[in-house]
Amino acid sequence: MLLIALFSFDAVKSNLEQYNLFRSANRQAQSGQYVGAARQYRQLLDRYPAGYLRCEASFNLACAEYGIKHYSRAAEQFATLPPGNADLSRTAGYNQGNALAMEAFAIRKGAGQEELLDKALSCYRRALLDNPQNTDARINYEIVLRAIQRHQPPPPAPAPQGGSAPDGNGQDGGGAVSRLILENARQEEARQMRKYYKPLPTKPSERNQPDW
Repeated sequence: MLLIALFSFDAVKSNLEQYNLFRSANRQAQSGQYVGAARQYRQLLDRYPAGYLRCEASFNLACAEYGIKHYSRAAEQFATLPPGNADLSRTAGYNQGNALAMEAFAIRKGAGQEELLDKALSCYRRALLDNPQNTDARINYEIVLRAIQRHQPPPPAPAPQGGSAPDGNGQDGGGAVSRLILENARQEEARQMRKYYKPLPTKPSERNQPDW
């Protein structure tokens, strides 16, 4: 009985320490002190890697990294969220898309940017499949999709039928056919999204109202 009482006391003490550290980090995050908040969330996770607040602390750490504009760290943290809170796990996927998109928009145009935008698009797609009524995910999906389409170079004019590619080896001339296939696939994806994810219905009170 004494051993049970000692173990119970240690568990209560550990949980109390975790809670106090978590609450202190939350206060800093709420006041915009993201650097200090991130430091305390990491301290909590390092000290209690199997603690009962590890999922919440990991999620909030990712949010703090996002607030510091460490988008790459935030995306990785959201992607590796430990189990324990189903609601946070679903939200983390959408937030990962935001972090990837912000990282892409923060760098110069190039192959790396397009890859990040593609990953962000996948995150928003999963969020919409999980919850078709996620308006924010739908809007961000369209924004990122348009950014990808805008950054795509226009395909060159097709070569005359029966001729060879400019390099004379029968290839597609620098990937022209591949780009056309990719563009057609993206357009089809956009049509499917518009087909299955309809706009939210207008509330009765909003109908027949002047549009100004």
